[in-house]
Amino acid sequence: MNLILFDDVFRTIRLEGTDKRALHIRKVLRAEVGTLIFLGFVNGARARARVMELAGDGSVQLEVIGTESAPKCLPLTLLVGLPRPHTAKRILFQAASMGVGRIYFFEAERGEPSYAQSNLWLSEAWKEHLWLGVEQSFATCLPDVAVYPDLQTALSELFEISARVALDNYEATGGLGEVLSSKVPSCALALGAERGWSPGERAALRKNGWKIAHLGSRVLRVETAVTAAVAIAATQLRLWLSPTVTEL
Repeated sequence: MNLILFDDVFRTIRLEGTDKRALHIRKVLRAEVGTLIFLGFVNGARARARVMELAGDGSVQLEVIGTESAPKCLPLTLLVGLPRPHTAKRILFQAASMGVGRIYFFEAERGEPSYAQSNLWLSEAWKEHLWLGVEQSFATCLPDVAVYPDLQTALSELFEISARVALDNYEATGGLGEVLSSKVPSCALALGAERGWSPGERAALRKNGWKIAHLGSRVLRVETAVTAAVAIAATQLRLWLSPTVTEL
């Protein structure tokens, strides 16, 4: 991780020796008293903190010495046919690290119904993968995540988005970059289940005003397609500007 994320804002904090963040500071960062580390507050500022104490019981005391604004989530929404759990974990991590604002999954007609009953979703273990993605990207903004029982229910949540594009290797007539305008303020990208869109789902997308586009002639894994689609959309909508570096 490139920063350590915290739920609540603090000026000073003591982490118990069993806290994974304390373990990271000791074993990975190999911090000493006086070492400066980066941290962040969920959906808030990025900060620099000084290690004030490394106690014998393993606990760590930190004191924030400066803050700055963190990158905001991008106005991008992903809509993905619910994949197998290990693929969903990768999508959550990659999308969060790239700054996607919302990640919506739906139970697809060609998907496996048991995926929605996996421990990933029933125990809310999915949150850990978002968290790790945000920490990796030196950011603090956690995407909103939801799982819908079918495509139409999910589509009804996305009418307000300016540009809505579904990715499909078989019925698209143009590439994603061709159908996106740099003038739109937000974008939703839909990807079908690992077995592809059903005829009914394609009809629903068109009925709801979604354009159909492709990512080239190759068939990609879902997690690869997500990364490629987000990169193309962020570039086309001019959402990735040159970062500024601030001394904390």
